[in-house]
Amino acid sequence: MRKCRILITLFTALSLARLAAEDQVVIESTSAKYTISAEGKNLGFVDRATGTDYLHREPLSACALVRRGGKEYPSTSAALTNNHLVLSFGDAGIRAVIKVEPQTSWIRLTVESVEGAGIESIVFLNVPLTLEGKPGEAFGACALSLNLFTRVDQLPALQSELRASAYQKFGIVGAKIALVGAPPGKMLAALKEVLLRGDEMPLCQVAGPWAQEVPFNHGSYFFNFGSLTGATVDEWIEMARSLGFTQIDNHGGSSAFFRFGDFELNRQNWPDGWESYRPIVARLHAAGVDSIFHTYAFFIDKHSKYVSPIPDQRLDAFRTFTLAADVDADSDAIPVNESTAGITTVTGFFEQNSVVLHLGDELATFGGVSSGPPWRFTGVKRGAFGTKAAPHAKGASARHIKECFGLFVPNPESSLFEEIAANHAEVVNHCNFDGIYLDAIDGASILRGEDESWYWAAKFVMEIQKRLKKPVGMEMSAMWHHFWQYRTRWQAWDYPRRGQKRFIDLHAEALNGGLLLPLHLGWWNFATFDPPQVEPTYPDAIEFLGARLVGWNAGISLTGGVDREQLRKIPLFRRAVETLRACEQIRQAGTLDEAAKAKLRESGSEFTLITDAAGHRRFRRSHSEAHTADLSEPWTLSWSVTNRFADQVMKVRIEALMSCTSNRERGAIVIGNLGSDEAWKASAAQGVVVSLATNTSRGRAGARLMATNTGKIERRAAWGSYRKEFAPPLNLKQQQALGLWIEGDGLGEVIAIRLESPQHLAFGAVADRYVTVDFTGRRWFSLVETESDRWSDYTWGGGKGIYTAYRETIDFSAVGSLSIWCQNLPPGTEAKCDIGPIEALPMLPGTLQDPAITMNGVTAVLPGEITSGGWVECNGPQDCTLYDSNGAVLGKPSLPGKLPVLRSGQNQVRFSCSAREGLAPRVKVTVFAQGEDL
Repeated sequence: MRKCRILITLFTALSLARLAAEDQVVIESTSAKYTISAEGKNLGFVDRATGTDYLHREPLSACALVRRGGKEYPSTSAALTNNHLVLSFGDAGIRAVIKVEPQTSWIRLTVESVEGAGIESIVFLNVPLTLEGKPGEAFGACALSLNLFTRVDQLPALQSELRASAYQKFGIVGAKIALVGAPPGKMLAALKEVLLRGDEMPLCQVAGPWAQEVPFNHGSYFFNFGSLTGATVDEWIEMARSLGFTQIDNHGGSSAFFRFGDFELNRQNWPDGWESYRPIVARLHAAGVDSIFHTYAFFIDKHSKYVSPIPDQRLDAFRTFTLAADVDADSDAIPVNESTAGITTVTGFFEQNSVVLHLGDELATFGGVSSGPPWRFTGVKRGAFGTKAAPHAKGASARHIKECFGLFVPNPESSLFEEIAANHAEVVNHCNFDGIYLDAIDGASILRGEDESWYWAAKFVMEIQKRLKKPVGMEMSAMWHHFWQYRTRWQAWDYPRRGQKRFIDLHAEALNGGLLLPLHLGWWNFATFDPPQVEPTYPDAIEFLGARLVGWNAGISLTGGVDREQLRKIPLFRRAVETLRACEQIRQAGTLDEAAKAKLRESGSEFTLITDAAGHRRFRRSHSEAHTADLSEPWTLSWSVTNRFADQVMKVRIEALMSCTSNRERGAIVIGNLGSDEAWKASAAQGVVVSLATNTSRGRAGARLMATNTGKIERRAAWGSYRKEFAPPLNLKQQQALGLWIEGDGLGEVIAIRLESPQHLAFGAVADRYVTVDFTGRRWFSLVETESDRWSDYTWGGGKGIYTAYRETIDFSAVGSLSIWCQNLPPGTEAKCDIGPIEALPMLPGTLQDPAITMNGVTAVLPGEITSGGWVECNGPQDCTLYDSNGAVLGKPSLPGKLPVLRSGQNQVRFSCSAREGLAPRVKVTVFAQGEDL
């Protein structure tokens, strides 16, 4: 009896399991199986080859969602009938039908119908995964949008979440995606099949899944800003050959070249417009050099035909006002009925704002607005941008024109948007350009807000693509999902102005291999001595860059510094070009195996280029350590360096830096004092407590800064700060260095002094100086060069990013704030530092006389004089060269005696130089070591 009861129970359980399985929705391709419960919940996303389920199960997610009346409703039921997935959404009263069409390696999902009132949007695919979307994983997944109005936020080709949505504004019925699951090595083939069988978007078979196969996409290019003409084309071909580059980017936007929007060429240099440019492109092609057409996407020059002499009514506007009274042609005030609250006159390159009004056939600029009724624009200048001042009647419109990057934009819902796209295609078709760079498309939020940027930017790209006579790939200054299938390579960051090596690795680490596109390590330029915010581009930085280019098989772009005259005047740039050419030749030759390239990719690893006995250029491992010494700060004159390799003769570079003075008669000024009554605003990371106490000890001005890290976050992210604003901003153009005294506690925290300019002037740039409090007692610090790579050693508050630390520069003539940070706080201990007044000091040139390096007790004197900006390189007893700030050779000093030996492991180093009257010299000493060859 007991046995029978068990059998009946088992039979019942199996029957219920079978019934439950029959109620499940199963959607399959040859490689993936997606399962949904009858209650509309995700049950699995399985690799059919291995049985591995990649669904993220915590919490259990709904397979779809709808939004109505601002509220989101998850799916509550799902059923599959005749290849139609029928979904319901609880008490929302909405029913959606999704057509399911299994293909060989993918599945097409199309929203066929939606029933119910008030629907705003639908998420018709929602599958969170445990995948990270990286090439090294065993399986990959992708939801690829198949038409313009279907939104997918994650980028192809490998994704960590499968999510697709549609909006009432753009259309819901007909929204369509391809659902792909495949090993990463087979993903591109599957996506090719998807795009070849799609019928709603232009096809571009040189980009997206085809990009890796096209040699052009792996190339490197340099920029032409308007000097490439019929008369100079041979010189440009020679520049390309000297670099080893195969492409030229033709960047418009100036009166010397072509305008954005209507693309009118400068007729002095090209009398027949683009008809004059077509033979130039042809001559470049004959020499093996391709050409890229570089624009600011849909943005419009203020002197284009769409602006002057009669502004186009299809220009977009932020708001429209109505005139409250008649306005004559000479009036400098425009009265309006509507409030002008929120209107500002703050403009800047990245600011989405203008001071331009559009009235009839006239444009006018304003200098202010009223703060209350009667509302009006004031300080108006009439007939701006080549338009004609005219009277305007009461009730007429006054449109506040949209502007960003100093340019206007079209109304995206007007024919002008498509016309500018057509202008692109016309030029590319006529001149036979090989690629398009759509710069400034990252400003698409100006069109209809940030949330609609994906749609309007993609629409613009597609409007160009559908008019092209041949497949032409693109690069863009931003990336949305729809861009991927038209994109040729990824991702060209702008060049750094300091911390070059650290920035290169940060860039490389940020490259998203999941896009499966050819890689590009950015736009580069070279720099000479330009303190305090710009660091020279020394040869070791270019070798570091070249190693990463070869290791990642990545292209690069040069924005300047490579024309014949620049290379003649600045030998430092010529050395950089020669190094890049050698690295490009190594990369294009493809002779290094994957193991060697993996070494070149290692974060933090350094390499130098050598010429072996057979005359071949090769990479050799190297390591460098830099130290700044100031003769007025004795504790900086001795330090240690580590040699990771075998014993070798010391190799060193000594740079003469700028000095500074705290002499009030020479312009030093106090800009902040924590001990004063100034309005300092405190802030701190989570778990950090900061406070101030007036410092009255020994009559010193200043304050005691106290900070405690309670241990809730890691030490490198534990910070507290005090900030003060300057209104109006300070002009510190003549006082760009800083000085202060600090009485330390020896706990190793970092005191950071930060200057910033207003956002619209400096794009968030920070000018930081750091002091590591590894000492006790009182010290005076002269802080000249702004910090660079050390910024990334810590986590900061305030929303700053890599560009603000490494690329952008503050405007010293408009310093808007000063902040004092206590960073890297040890957990569980109160840090206490007495901090004196912050002084802004003049930077002044200094001179080194007979600099000497003592290593492990052996001294090498480099005879001669080095002024600020100059440097000396010493690579051996007979290989010592003195350079000026441009890299020109000033001499080759002979060294008395032998050079010290850099021992394997720790080495003690000391710097000294002959005493001279005047400012104490400051130097940066970099010690180099070399290891094995690759």
